[in-house]
Amino acid sequence: MLSTDFARFFGEVLRKHRKLKGLSQEQLAERADLASKMISLIERYERNPSVNVVASIAEGLGIPLWRLIKDAEDVRQKERAKKRK
Repeated sequence: MLSTDFARFFGEVLRKHRKLKGLSQEQLAERADLASKMISLIERYERNPSVNVVASIAEGLGIPLWRLIKDAEDVRQKERAKKRK
């Protein structure tokens, strides 16, 4: 899989966690000390964030960094399994 695929999975996971916390993109951006445009671009798979940006997002969501990465990896593994069938 391409790294852009992982950006898609990460964007999906980010949106899921943000909505579970009841946050708008703007609110999360403020908590993570990022531009709201960056959150939007990540959620639309138009940006592949750096580890530093992901760490800021995790902090803004109040969850461990590993949780975001693991959830995105879990989605990727499910997609791979579907393609193998």
